This record gives sequence, structure tokens and C-alpha cells, in this order.
Amino acid sequence: MLHSKKIDLKNRNFIVIFMMFITMLLNSCALKPILPTKNYSPIENVSIENLGNGKILFYNYGYYCPTMTCGYTTKMNVKANEISLGQINYGEYFIVELDYGEYVFETVYKDVLKIKRTHKVTIDKDTKVIKLSINAFNEKLKVTNSLPAGINQLYQLQ
Repeated sequence: MLHSKKIDLKNRNFIVIFMMFITMLLNSCALKPILPTKNYSPIENVSIENLGNGKILFYNYGYYCPTMTCGYTTKMNVKANEISLGQINYGEYFIVELDYGEYVFETVYKDVLKIKRTHKVTIDKDTKVIKLSINAFNEKLKVTNSLPAGINQLYQLQ
């Protein structure tokens, strides 16, 4: 009799731990999107000549994206000086107009945990393209001022 109670208690503990693990696993890749408070500036035929003077293209593309997690762990919420620029996923880009000056960009993405990073960037007349990238060990925001290869294959957020 005492032995069966121990087994039941062990089974119950196992089930509770297993359910917590499954819940954490299912919620680990979900990042709630933030809506942009700044309007995007869509351009029909994107070229480097159409950018600059405050008009900046942000893209999330050009790094290894594993098939199993691509689209789930590659979503990123972006803010510039507390102004929401929205959520961007792998294979997407948006164009936004920003005033010249110093910006603190805040990026949030979720792998197993929610990861929040800040980056300081100076926006001037020559700032044209900013690359956003995520992988399991780091996240980057880098001014490249060059369009990614295959820009026409990416989805433009509007």
C-alpha cells in the first residue's frame, strides 16, 4: 500500500514537471508583436539611391536560419528612442524616416528566454541601410549602407 502511494506521487510529480516543460517549450518561441507608431515609407523599386537623408531601410536577412526555427525565433521587436518601429521577421524589411541624431535602438527577441539589447547609432544624411540579425548566441544591429543580395525576394512591410 505504501509502495503504490510513492509511485503515484512520483507519477504526479513527473506529469507536473512534464507539463511545465511542454508549456515552456510552446511559449518559448512566441514573441508578442508591437505595432509601429512610426509610419513606414514603402518604395516600389528599392535602390540605394532612394535611401539616405533620414530614409532608412531595416532588414532581417542574410544569415543562417535553421528550417526548424526560422520564422519562430527570428522575429524581433524594434524601437528607436522609445518609438516603436514594429516587429520584423526573417526575410522582411521596412523603410522608415528618422530625424538626424543619436538613437538608442532597443531590440527584443525570444529564443528560450526573452532577450533585450540596446544599440547606439548615429543617424545622418548618409545612413541608408541597417541590418538586423539573430542567431542562438548573439544579435546584431549594424549599419551596412548596402542593400542585401536578393532584396527583391524579401517582403516589404507597409
